[in-house]
Amino acid sequence: MQGRLIFFDGIEQWFELKLDQPQCGEAFIELFQQGSNSLAILRGCRVKSQGALIISARGNIRQIVKEIEAVGPCVHKAPFPDFSNVKPETAIREYRVEMHLNGSHPIHFRVSQAGKALRPWQAYASYFLTGGLLLYGSCANGFVVDKVFRTPEAKPAHFEEARSPTDMAMFDLDRAAGLGKKDPDLGFTCVRP
Repeated sequence: MQGRLIFFDGIEQWFELKLDQPQCGEAFIELFQQGSNSLAILRGCRVKSQGALIISARGNIRQIVKEIEAVGPCVHKAPFPDFSNVKPETAIREYRVEMHLNGSHPIHFRVSQAGKALRPWQAYASYFLTGGLLLYGSCANGFVVDKVFRTPEAKPAHFEEARSPTDMAMFDLDRAAGLGKKDPDLGFTCVRP
């Protein structure tokens, strides 16, 4: 497939190929590539991609990219930072994660301990959003979710028992929006078990 590679940087981040010619009745195809910065480097460029097509959890067509290359002139962008090997400071025993959502913009994170910011936030927290607009927040490895709080309309809750190793903070963004809270503030605390 061939077209312009577009990067969407919102609550969810994804790549989409705006096709030169519709394929399978679609003008856009979501692209996914595991463990590579090729998509990030080529964002904004015209590209040609190859790979299997599947139906994603969102119900759209997604290509699992096997190969991708620029078509014509392309100014390569900087790769995205890799936080996979960044770990929390060893002296940290507990911390607070606060998230502010602002429409479809990226989530603003503040991670702190006793009011002091901890950086990068990606060393301390992660999140994912389901197709049903449930947002799940997790602590860094070696920490568990203790308390979940903030905008009550988002129904802050634990996914499992508090302080269990597989627990996550859970927020219902669809419910919050339905109750008029489109830009909720969400939070949870993390502690070493």
